[in-house]
Amino acid sequence: MRHWLLLLLLLAAPARAQEDAALARLMAGFAAQPRSTAAFTEEKAIPELDLPLPSEGTLSWQAPDRLEKHTTSPIDEVLRVAGGRLLYERPDRGLRREFALEEQPEMQALVEAVRGTLAGDLAALRRHYSIAFTPEAPEHGWRMLLTPLSLRVRSAVQRIVVSGRGPQVRLIETEGGGGVSRMQIHPRS
Repeated sequence: MRHWLLLLLLLAAPARAQEDAALARLMAGFAAQPRSTAAFTEEKAIPELDLPLPSEGTLSWQAPDRLEKHTTSPIDEVLRVAGGRLLYERPDRGLRREFALEEQPEMQALVEAVRGTLAGDLAALRRHYSIAFTPEAPEHGWRMLLTPLSLRVRSAVQRIVVSGRGPQVRLIETEGGGGVSRMQIHPRS
């Protein structure tokens, strides 16, 4: 039995090395893009509601660490991250709150899933997540399954799936205690 297990491990090693190399190439592709802008549509399925909550807006990224999610419909709200700070604005209610990401580990993990990917910062992703990566193939794009390392974060967010083609994110799915969110991303630049 041990011989079979050893044989399986030896056969899996080259495939794992190829996946690691493909992930490193993908992250290098993201790191080479200092900025990007995309439109998004998002649906949040919340267990207490019969219908999903749709929204849309824009996502902007600027290296090394600036990320903005501007929701334009059905309400106007902005989440802006720069360095270790997050700013939340909701103009219709006169709301403006700013806080350090380290004060909100659950939010920090969500931010790093997107920001770490767009920055091509594999080390940042690995600080927060276990990563299962499926390389790009001709018939489909790449896929990263991110599972939070922190039990505290995992109680709020069980997993995040980030997928795309080349150095472009096309879909982010988040599954947690509050439901499921599916964000389709339409790159502009």
